[in-house]
Amino acid sequence: MKTTLYLAGGRLLACVEGRFVLDECESLKTAFASALSPAVSHVLVDLSKTEFIDSSGLGALVGIKIKSNQVKARMTLISPSPQVFDIMVMSKLNEVFEIATGSEAKTLVGSLAAQENLLRTVVPAAAGAPGSAEGLKIGESRPRPRDSEVDEMVQDLCRRAAEALGRGQYEESIRCYREAIAKNGNYLPAHNNLAIVYEKRPEWRQQAIDEWEAVLRLSEQLGDVKDQERAQRHLRALRG
Repeated sequence: MKTTLYLAGGRLLACVEGRFVLDECESLKTAFASALSPAVSHVLVDLSKTEFIDSSGLGALVGIKIKSNQVKARMTLISPSPQVFDIMVMSKLNEVFEIATGSEAKTLVGSLAAQENLLRTVVPAAAGAPGSAEGLKIGESRPRPRDSEVDEMVQDLCRRAAEALGRGQYEESIRCYREAIAKNGNYLPAHNNLAIVYEKRPEWRQQAIDEWEAVLRLSEQLGDVKDQERAQRHLRALRG
């Protein structure tokens, strides 16, 4: 994960790129703690290039929000990627954070992300190193699809699925996720989220099992240990 911090006019912007996961949260929290001050009135976290976020990453965002509140600064998440937005909806954190997208996001960020406003760039030392979580993926024949490689239509379908899930429209959410998978069968977040939707009703138990098995197979191919472990936990619970 790479995080670039910009500061100007009382606005603090963090652009988070890559996987926002446990091993990389501490450096971001430390950087924020040193940058936050009573002079900061608005904290902006750009998640448009964040490929994935786990529970630790979500916890880090909550921690940043708490610290922002302590200095009476407003906090806004800028254009979360579809993968991140799906996870936020499922955890209901989309109801906790102020989220800006489209023209609103562009207006809020403005020209803040400019070289003259650069505060620092944070790249955890372990990222991509041999033996690290990212380093273990080096050499895999089928790497995790990056945001730029995922078809725009698939992203839109996943966004619509997450929105339907947030409204409790499970059938519509399932339809959108299945359509996304039909277009890109290797897109792991869609399989993952579809399995979770199937768990919402007892009569969909077998479909949930089938989808978690698909998640397990795909995550093994991608070398994604965390999603493998998650799939295994859900399968154990569903099979009793």
